Amino acid sequence: MALLFDAYITLVSLVFLGILGIISGVAVPALFMAAAAPWLDWLLPIRPKRR
Repeated sequence: MALLFDAYITLVSLVFLGILGIISGVAVPALFMAAAAPWLDWLLPIRPKRR
């Protein structure tokens, strides 16, 4: 029974760490990109479309 409980706790921990990994992999870089967006517009202006 203790082995089953240990496996359950390990699974819950891995799910929690996976959620934290997704948040840190997506949300944190998005915050930095939102802060850098004005400078990117200044450095790389949008080119007009050719007709």
